[in-house]
Amino acid sequence: MAMTILITGATGLIGFRILLAALAAGYNVRYTVRSEGKAKIVSSNPAIQQLAPGSRLSSIIIPDFTVEGAFNSALEGVTHVIHAGSPVPVPTYDLTTQVFQPTVNISSGLISSALKTPSIRRVVITSSIVANLGLTPPPNAVSASTRVPLPNPFPSTFNDVFEAYVLGKMVEMHNSDEVVKTCNPHFTISHVVPGYVFGRNELALDTAMMQAQSSSNNFLMLGMVGAELPFPIHSGFAHIDDVADVHLRVAFLDPEAEGPKDFGVASK
Repeated sequence: MAMTILITGATGLIGFRILLAALAAGYNVRYTVRSEGKAKIVSSNPAIQQLAPGSRLSSIIIPDFTVEGAFNSALEGVTHVIHAGSPVPVPTYDLTTQVFQPTVNISSGLISSALKTPSIRRVVITSSIVANLGLTPPPNAVSASTRVPLPNPFPSTFNDVFEAYVLGKMVEMHNSDEVVKTCNPHFTISHVVPGYVFGRNELALDTAMMQAQSSSNNFLMLGMVGAELPFPIHSGFAHIDDVADVHLRVAFLDPEAEGPKDFGVASK
């Protein structure tokens, strides 16, 4: 069976770079978007045109990723999933409906659909080092396999966008672990865990588009121009090329091999 990768988040910094890397490596790629307009942003991009993927690249429109069964048809014939379509902590977002809930529910729905799709071999989820650090970083070193206990009681509201983002990432990891433990899926689930991700954004074709893109690059640019950052920026970061490369390497690891299932990525 020809290997086909489903990529979410293809209109974002990380997802688009993974898509480019997957096409360059010769894979068939299907990407999810919410509208025809979003699909065209990807397919018409000069970096895509240069690769001339032809029939190896296709899109599927899902207006609402959080609806039950949203990914059922998108996964038909897919062998590998890379879920890079989680929200970034934009200060103007609604903390619950635009940050926490999508982070948790999209991943959960995607895995639920994968459980019903026999062709799926591996699911790779883009997480963040904050999921392993928690709201208050511990004094000891952490790794991609570290799990932080969820707060009890769990908050019904959030104080700021960073708290909503961190708790969403923590809950997603715990939920995915629970699926592996209780459902014995026919595929493996792995997380790629970077800190801040910086690097060239091929989707930003001019300065206006660069400012409109929501990614770690925005925080880097704010610092460069002397603007006030919405929250402290830690020193853990990775280059976008490294992040995309690690996602693909993890996606095609031998699922039977013993070893870590979650992988951190950082640049020196």
